[in-house]
Amino acid sequence: MARVADQLIETLRNEIRSGALRPGDQLEEAALAERFDVSRTPVREAVRSLVDSGLLETRPRKGAFVRVLTAKELIDLFEVAAELEGMACRLAAERLTGEDASSIETAMQLCRDAVNRDDKTAYAKANLAFHESIHLAAGNSRLVEQIEQLAGHINPYRAMPFQMRGRLQKSTEEHARIAEAILENKGAEADDLMRDHMMLQGQRLPIILEAIEPR
Repeated sequence: MARVADQLIETLRNEIRSGALRPGDQLEEAALAERFDVSRTPVREAVRSLVDSGLLETRPRKGAFVRVLTAKELIDLFEVAAELEGMACRLAAERLTGEDASSIETAMQLCRDAVNRDDKTAYAKANLAFHESIHLAAGNSRLVEQIEQLAGHINPYRAMPFQMRGRLQKSTEEHARIAEAILENKGAEADDLMRDHMMLQGQRLPIILEAIEPR
């Protein structure tokens, strides 16, 4: 039973991290039990664990929901994420291998392709792939662990600004400058560019939060 609950926890955590489950989405025990073909016991255990980790919240007489963060919480998280992502860029520039460079360039092309199709869903995935290619290039597993822990909380919000007109193109241009700095081994510049890129999210927090209505 514990193993089943662990699998549910991992699946739901990944769906929250990827944005498949959005802030404010409700998770009904019966629906989850039917979806995963399990009893309600491991579902309750998984939900309880995700509530404890801060990814879900419970509302009286309504059940569990993907937690909606406050503006202050999001600002705090993006400030920390910006520093860690910037550090990853600096390390990636210093330790870059040919394989790492190829991965970053491939992720950049995914971003461009999604922009050309104006495919916001594909761009959201390409965006994460771009950041992950840099994380791997940084070559620091502890740093990646910290970034991934934060990602579980901020990733559901990262795709929301992509609905703004022109944001996909602007984001890709920012990515291109970051990638260029890394590929040219300009660690300090890449660090600064990534921190600015991440903190732009903070400037859009009011718009992001307006799009989220508790259900």
